[in-house]
Amino acid sequence: MRIPRFALVVTVVTVAAAMVSCAAPDAVESPSGGSTTPALAKDDAAAALLPDAIKSAGKVRVASGVSFPPMEFFAEDNKTVLGFDADLGAALGQVLGVPFEFQNTNFDGIIGGLNAGRYDLAMTSMIDKKARQETVDFVDYLSSGVSFMVVKGNKNGLKEQKDLCGRTVAVEKSATGDLTADEIAKGCKLTKLPFPDQASAVQALQSGRADAVLALDLTLAYNVKQAPDAFEIASKPFGTLPVGIPVPKNNPKLRDAVQAALKKVIESGTYDALLAKWNLTDQALKDAPINQGK
Repeated sequence: MRIPRFALVVTVVTVAAAMVSCAAPDAVESPSGGSTTPALAKDDAAAALLPDAIKSAGKVRVASGVSFPPMEFFAEDNKTVLGFDADLGAALGQVLGVPFEFQNTNFDGIIGGLNAGRYDLAMTSMIDKKARQETVDFVDYLSSGVSFMVVKGNKNGLKEQKDLCGRTVAVEKSATGDLTADEIAKGCKLTKLPFPDQASAVQALQSGRADAVLALDLTLAYNVKQAPDAFEIASKPFGTLPVGIPVPKNNPKLRDAVQAALKKVIESGTYDALLAKWNLTDQALKDAPINQGK
């Protein structure tokens, strides 16, 4: 499925199905149509931390590159956002009393869009890195490593970073795989094929244009699970990195509100339930730290 390059406001099912309320939680249907996830009550203390602009707007504008399963991807209607980030955004919105409205855009323009005021925050599987902390703060909520995926059978015998030397590697532009490819290229020559979204990078591998796709292990594992006869993960993860929610540096009130809400989601058990639902239990990061990336 190809994703439009222009920004598009999209629907998160769990937000529409379980709008925030101070009443006792009800069960709401998960966006995948499977088990139900308990709705969360609004937390007045966390909501009080929100900046006045968010309170007045009555929503949080969330930038997301919606082509990165199981974190964020479109349903068959090409409008409804599914995935862990969609579910977590709905839960955060319930706690804060304002819905999280996902807006699809290219990953490489997200930080610029945040700092230009087009979005309030992003939920887009973004690695918290020191260089990015110059303009945004991160509320970290997962940990992940970088791996590479190849066509089933691994005819080229690629297993380690050095094996990518002399190869053509597909990446999502400006994402962690892209940055990792640049680091590998400092020690040897490789051909990097950047694409506007993860789905296009996978298509390049499938069509034979690339020898491997370099990306976060959590999305590659999902790709393999969806097409086990087509792909396999060839490498072990390269270290562990925090995944965070970037918020503009000039908006500490929103950062603190999101952190407080995330802690409530974790305490409620909803965080663990969502991790299990999307097969991400091994990526748990429980303390909701700020700017943990190095």
